[in-house]
Amino acid sequence: MADQPSQSRSNQLQERIRRFSRVEKAFYGSIILTAIVLAVSIIFMQTRILQVQSELTNLNTELKTKETELEDVQQEVNELTRYERLSKLASSQGMSLQKENRKVVSTSSDE
Repeated sequence: MADQPSQSRSNQLQERIRRFSRVEKAFYGSIILTAIVLAVSIIFMQTRILQVQSELTNLNTELKTKETELEDVQQEVNELTRYERLSKLASSQGMSLQKENRKVVSTSSDE
C-alpha cells in the first residue's frame, strides 16, 4: 500500500514532465544552462584571482629583495666615502684632504 502512493506521485511527475510545453522546456533548460555557466565562470574567476594573488606575492618578494640589495649598496657607498677612509687614501698617495673641499654625491632619492 505504501508503494502505491509513491508510484502514483512518480507517475504524476512523469506525466507532468511529458506535458511540459516546448516553451516551458526551453525555459527550464535555459535556467539549468545559466546555472552551469555561472558555476563554471565563478570557478574560473576564483582560479584567476588566486593566480593574480600568487603573482603579487612573488612581485612583493622580489621588491623586498631589491630593496635589501639597494640598502646594502647604499651602506657600502657610505662606508667608502667615510672621511677617515678618504683621509687615509689621500695620505697614502702623498696628498692631504681638506674637509671643505670634500664633496658628497647623493642619489636623487635622498633629496
